[in-house]
Amino acid sequence: TELTNTVITSTVIEPYIQKLKTYSARRQLKESVYEIIRKIDEDVEGNANELKRECIEEIAKVKSSQINIEDDVMSSVILETMDDIETKVNSKDDDKYKTGFFKLDNATDGLHEQELTIIAARPGCGKTALALNIAEHISSKGIYTYFVSLEMSKKQLGNRLISSKANIDSHIIRSGWLKKEDFKKITMVAGNLYNLKMIIDDKSTTIQEIESKAIYLKEIKNIGLIVVDYLQLLKSKNKYSIREQEVSEISRKLKLLSKNLNIPIIAICQLNREAVKRERPSLSDLRESGSLEQDADNVIFIFAEEKEKQKAITETEIIIAKQRNGPVGTAKLKFHRKTMTFTNNC
Repeated sequence: TELTNTVITSTVIEPYIQKLKTYSARRQLKESVYEIIRKIDEDVEGNANELKRECIEEIAKVKSSQINIEDDVMSSVILETMDDIETKVNSKDDDKYKTGFFKLDNATDGLHEQELTIIAARPGCGKTALALNIAEHISSKGIYTYFVSLEMSKKQLGNRLISSKANIDSHIIRSGWLKKEDFKKITMVAGNLYNLKMIIDDKSTTIQEIESKAIYLKEIKNIGLIVVDYLQLLKSKNKYSIREQEVSEISRKLKLLSKNLNIPIIAICQLNREAVKRERPSLSDLRESGSLEQDADNVIFIFAEEKEKQKAITETEIIIAKQRNGPVGTAKLKFHRKTMTFTNNC
């Protein structure tokens, strides 16, 4: 009776729509909880971590199941695009995702949400060092970074961070042969790094584990960046007869994770042995490439001449071989081998 005597407008209908959506979400959440309880009861011998991962994924489905076709029509797309352009105009001086390397930032305008960036090089060129330097710089702005290390332990990465910030040879720190003034300097640096917004994970070995932790950390810490070191050591719980197919699944999942969480992801990658035969690395040199070239929004190579690699401070060339939304190009950086730190070439 109320409806027949009311002029139906969006203002009148909207509260009811929101209430209906709320009840729908609550119902789906309730169903997900029952499904989780069923899985736990049935899988008595199941691995606890695996069950936890499945529970997180089950809850995450509730949000993704809310289908709204209205958001996909062209009018909504254009309005959303214009809002995004206006936001970028108003925040063009925002350095949120700037890497701290001026020439690299000039070429790429820093990192970007929903983009997968590959950093690739041959062993010993400083792939982990560059990614760690970028992660530390962005974390220092108060942005939580999720750093997945499949090659180095937490203590090893902690050693590198302290060495880099204190400007003390990492080998001296590791061996313990420190002077009193060096130890004092390290203590001060450690105090500054103590509150760094970075989470280091050296336990995860599969893309599924990383997905689950990333979704969880997005909810509780609102992570703004993920770094994976390095991609070829990452596995999938799905079985493949060909390694390239497994790497293709991993790269695709990383790209989708970046898009779904609306954050940038950096994945470190090895180059194959053929790269040493060429004057400069190319996209075809990505090891076990599969769909890496296709999935990555940006591909960055670290390159140094052989004679430069023997020096304590190496002149390196950062080659932007692919940038989906920008130009390709190069930038020069200095790599300090004793502290495993990259600095601006100025």
